[in-house]
Amino acid sequence: MNRQSVERRILPAAVLLMLSNSVAALDYHVSGFGTASLSCFTNDTADFVINDQPEGPGRTRTCDGGTDSLLGVQFDLDLLKSLEIGVQVVGNRNENRDYLPTLMIAQMRWHPTDNLTFRLGRAPSPAFLYSESRLVRYGLPWVRPPLEVYGLFPTYSNDGLEFIHKKLFGNWQAEWHGGMTQVSFDTPISNTKDTTPFNAYGGFLNLSLERSNTLIKLGYGYYKVTYNPPDTNKLVDFLRTPLFSEGQQLADDLAVDESSIHLFAVGVRHEYADWLVMGEFSHRLNVGFVRNQYGAYLTVGRHFDSWMPYATIARRWTSGPNNDVRAGFLQPQVAYLLAATRYDTTSAALGLSHDINDNIKLKLQTDWIRPDDNSWGLYTNHAPDYNYSHPGSDWLFTMNLDFVF
Repeated sequence: MNRQSVERRILPAAVLLMLSNSVAALDYHVSGFGTASLSCFTNDTADFVINDQPEGPGRTRTCDGGTDSLLGVQFDLDLLKSLEIGVQVVGNRNENRDYLPTLMIAQMRWHPTDNLTFRLGRAPSPAFLYSESRLVRYGLPWVRPPLEVYGLFPTYSNDGLEFIHKKLFGNWQAEWHGGMTQVSFDTPISNTKDTTPFNAYGGFLNLSLERSNTLIKLGYGYYKVTYNPPDTNKLVDFLRTPLFSEGQQLADDLAVDESSIHLFAVGVRHEYADWLVMGEFSHRLNVGFVRNQYGAYLTVGRHFDSWMPYATIARRWTSGPNNDVRAGFLQPQVAYLLAATRYDTTSAALGLSHDINDNIKLKLQTDWIRPDDNSWGLYTNHAPDYNYSHPGSDWLFTMNLDFVF
């Protein structure tokens, strides 16, 4: 475990201990949330995972309780009328295959006016409609956000300085949310217990417009990203040797080292009577060996008292070159590297959500998942006999018990 991982696990206990010694005379609030989950996957040559998880149901084990299961506690402390502190600690499956608590939120919030807030510290990633609350599964319409969109920017938290400004435009409540942030985490390497560091820093600006039962969100982010798995480093270093006349330029083009990434997102949610209709589209414009990615989904649900059946259709697709002639006799290796980031997938989900009481929801969801031909899908830990050229379709069955307290 590296120093950064140790710090992320020691800090939650230290922060909570310090706060507990100073809140006797102050106004504070403690709340929590969690999910108890079981998922079963029909694919025996790859695992279904969420974001940076190293394993899940499928090849490793047919049924798995760690994919969506988590427990979180949030502590909010009012220091002054306009100044507060928020801390959130969550335990869920991480890159080390354990459930040690991780500090997801550690921020100071200053409200100089009723319409303006500054946040300093660690805050949720804000790119999509449910980005800031995606771990509080109780408040989501699905068992988990569609990975075709939410996997395009998989991190849960950023460190930095943000602002939130609210203003009324006619019948619309507008919210500008922007900031400068950085994020660092370790991503698992498929079929190993090793990880690769991922580092990004940059800025974002989002605009949310809400009126009655309609919410529209537009977002843009610009980041400098460094991500070079060991196999990629070896290939890039070899291309820089004198054996290749254009190898230096190709190596620079393939490496993701302080490389620019643009993230565009738009989402709409509308509720009318008992109906819920929502959808999001996102485009991640990349450089390096990670090719351009697109993601979209549409969800429709209807409330029947405490029950809500819902359906979702989602799509992830890729654009970019399949090879590069500058690679010379290493063209097969370059083609394999470019193919490694092809996650093109179509999925359809049917689900049922039931409010057991004001604090507990039961959700059942069945996903049909079909990776494109010549695609790895949104999976990991691919077996040697994974049929890359024609993966076929798979079924994922999930039961979640979501709760808040």
